Amino acid sequence: MKIVLYGKQGHAYTVAFKNFLNSTDVPYTYKDISKDVVAREHSKELYEGVAKFPTLFVDDKVYLTPTTEEFNKIMQDLNLRA
Repeated sequence: MKIVLYGKQGHAYTVAFKNFLNSTDVPYTYKDISKDVVAREHSKELYEGVAKFPTLFVDDKVYLTPTTEEFNKIMQDLNLRA
């Protein structure tokens, strides 16, 4: 399983999602769109020209700006627990 999270330092959802992922044994990649130009440009492609976050990638699925409830459901479906 490959998990990538695009976010921004200090953003509430980004921090919460990172904290959850850090508490699991599953490796993931975090990309801060304020510092990573490639991630920021990719974000703009996904959101029709605007860089938005968080964005969660799990294998071949893309979750655009998931809410906390959506994130929790995704993690539950993946059998990931903190």
